[in-house]
Amino acid sequence: MKNWKMFVLLFAPWFTFSLFGSEAFRRFLPTATFSSLLISLISELSKSRKWWIVKKPIFPSLSTDITFVFGLFFTINLWIFKLTYKKIWLYIITNVFADYLFAYPLTTLAEKFKIYKMVRMKRSHLFYLSLFVALLNYLYQFIVVEPLRNNTNKKNFSG
Repeated sequence: MKNWKMFVLLFAPWFTFSLFGSEAFRRFLPTATFSSLLISLISELSKSRKWWIVKKPIFPSLSTDITFVFGLFFTINLWIFKLTYKKIWLYIITNVFADYLFAYPLTTLAEKFKIYKMVRMKRSHLFYLSLFVALLNYLYQFIVVEPLRNNTNKKNFSG
């Protein structure tokens, strides 16, 4: 199998969910899904603008590489929310650290192992784009998901 690394990147992170807890998973799943949609849209833009190229995607006909969107990225998003939500400064610091690691040393490793290659996007732009997505994720959780969740919990207790 020539793209075994991509399968590992897709499925290995999911094994951490046995430690996650079902309540936290349900709480942050809408935001992780929203975030995956954002990354999918960015991947569509990336293909037409040649920001990066995924070397051996699992599904070559898709612009969005599901390996990252539903593997490591999805999982890390859930974990960051579980560990930092409602602690905004910790959320920001964690995302700055994680996005820096992604944009610089991990992208270097990914290029070395021929997983993906940056083409027309600088790593600094990837870093800032990742931070912007993290901000949108937090706003989505805070403004959309939590109020809906609180309304549902109130209805369940009053009915």
